[in-house]
Amino acid sequence: MARPSKNILSPSIIAEAALRMVEREHDFTIPGIAAELGVNPSSLYHHVKGGRGEIINLMREALYGRIDLTEATAGDLPWQDRMRSWIRSYRSSMAALPAAMPLLAGSPVDDLPTLRIYEVAFAILDEIGIPTETQVDVVSMLDAIVLGSALDRGAPVPVWQPGDCDVPLLRRAATTGDDDERTDRGLELAITGAVSTIEALAQRTAVETAVGD
Repeated sequence: MARPSKNILSPSIIAEAALRMVEREHDFTIPGIAAELGVNPSSLYHHVKGGRGEIINLMREALYGRIDLTEATAGDLPWQDRMRSWIRSYRSSMAALPAAMPLLAGSPVDDLPTLRIYEVAFAILDEIGIPTETQVDVVSMLDAIVLGSALDRGAPVPVWQPGDCDVPLLRRAATTGDDDERTDRGLELAITGAVSTIEALAQRTAVETAVGD
């Protein structure tokens, strides 16, 4: 099939080019994206008038659009299973491109696809009675787990390389667990802790409500 005579651009094509550049170089530039797509930098501004900030939003939309919320929104599953699925699905998408995390975390969340991801988490918390004034704190905890684990997924293996340093306890532990599965095991421990914490908050709220009545 013959190639089109002109380069076809769209916000999604620009976002994917930016993600590829971030994966290679841990950042992106508008001239770099233009070179990736074989166009002049000025051509990009016809589609991303907001420049770098808009491209970051588009990158986030692309990454968050890959998050599978089927189980997290399944009404026939216990909330604990839905929350675990939310964390795992969110982290899986973010871990696919850990180099993008610093860029995404440094900009406000104002695009609808990303906000909808968080809406699912807030809906679960609201369903089980977590007080509104506590919900942001809980979701911030979940963010710390997800984004921290996603960043950790990009770490070298092994991550701890003590050499001749006098750290016998670290050296002993690392030889038995510092492998390809380390981050996944750590994530599962964090998920267990997060769900237990949320359960305790829900139970405490229920007791306080009953006493108040």
